[in-house]
Amino acid sequence: MSELLPPPPPPPPKRASSSSGFADPALAFPEFAAKCVLEKVQEEEGEGEDSSYGKGSFDLSSRFSSPSVSRNDYDYVDTPTKAPSFKRPPSDRSLNSGSFVERIGEEDEKRDWSGCFRKCCACTCMFLSIVLIIVLLTGLSVNSSLHSKLPQVYVTNLKFSRLDLANTTTDLLLNANVKTVLELSNKNDQPTLYYSPMKASVSSENINLGQKKLLGFTQSPGNVTYLNIATRIRKSKVYDVDVTLLRNKEKNHEAVVKVLVSGKLGFDWLGFRVRLPVVIACEDVKQSDVINGLKPMCDVRIFSQ
Repeated sequence: MSELLPPPPPPPPKRASSSSGFADPALAFPEFAAKCVLEKVQEEEGEGEDSSYGKGSFDLSSRFSSPSVSRNDYDYVDTPTKAPSFKRPPSDRSLNSGSFVERIGEEDEKRDWSGCFRKCCACTCMFLSIVLIIVLLTGLSVNSSLHSKLPQVYVTNLKFSRLDLANTTTDLLLNANVKTVLELSNKNDQPTLYYSPMKASVSSENINLGQKKLLGFTQSPGNVTYLNIATRIRKSKVYDVDVTLLRNKEKNHEAVVKVLVSGKLGFDWLGFRVRLPVVIACEDVKQSDVINGLKPMCDVRIFSQ
């Protein structure tokens, strides 16, 4: 007779799948499971004597420590620990929201101040430019008006009546007499010209040919006045090269002379008596031109000495 085979072991209990919609509450709610285990243990202690720990009360804290284990071998539950709450640190913008707003306000104020400063600079530059243009135009107008009041001056005569040397053992000494005639014409119709005492000087080839003081006079409108400027020098020390060049040119009537007359000129302008410093400059006057009657023109400069 054949041996009887032992019965097969019972199949393990099936757990409800998550697809059925009924999951284990111990797994879904660990706090609920721990509470149920504690209640079950308290009921067993109230029924009678415990075989392993004796009668009476016992310390649950020693028996059920964390993690707590139930008396049922199949129920092992960890006491859930509450995860520490994580607080997101406040951003710099939230911490410094006030300072951020203040910085925005300060930047706006700086922009406003910079805009006002630029506008003020632009207005100031525009104002100064307008004033400068007005002053420039006024100066040009006044200068043109004043120049229209000035006389016209020509050189009508230039003559060397004497030009010789006195020889010494060491130096060359020059004796010279020069006569120059200037023609002053008041071409204006109304204003009268008032000449103050003036000083005239004549030179040629870096040699001073003498100075002359002239008396003041008045010139009526449309009048022509001649100034006789007679200068002389005696035993004036000169250089050999300069005096030789001057003597050679004078013999050929090619001497070049410079005549300067400085003083003050007055006239009526806009109801006021105006006196201006003037210089009558007759430069590079050629003797040959004067002899030929060309009348070299002189330059009348105001505000000059």
